[in-house]
Amino acid sequence: MLTAPEFGRNADSERERTARCLLSYAEQLPLTTEERLELVLAALRKLPAEATPEQGLDALLALLPGHDPSSFPPDHPRIARLHMPCQYLGRPRSGLSGFLAQWGWLAVVGLLLALTLLLNISQ
Repeated sequence: MLTAPEFGRNADSERERTARCLLSYAEQLPLTTEERLELVLAALRKLPAEATPEQGLDALLALLPGHDPSSFPPDHPRIARLHMPCQYLGRPRSGLSGFLAQWGWLAVVGLLLALTLLLNISQ
């Protein structure tokens, strides 16, 4: 029987969630796999165990090497904070993209139902 709460399990799950977020973000960077892993590990070492993914992304951005924006080819533009998906930053999407992300599936289902109804009526 436990006599004290287990603080390590929650911190471990938060640490794992932060690490997964950093790895998925680092996959977008135009670096080799080894450089990506070294960058993510360096960012994780700077963070406390209970750090959130947002804090992890801030630490990762601080470690990114600075380059001249003109040195990036057009197919790999410079990644800035505004390129990060909103779900990693902890804030909801807004505007038309937020509306489509939340309600777009309903429009697709409605369109499929309308097409089915039109096909049934035309037969």
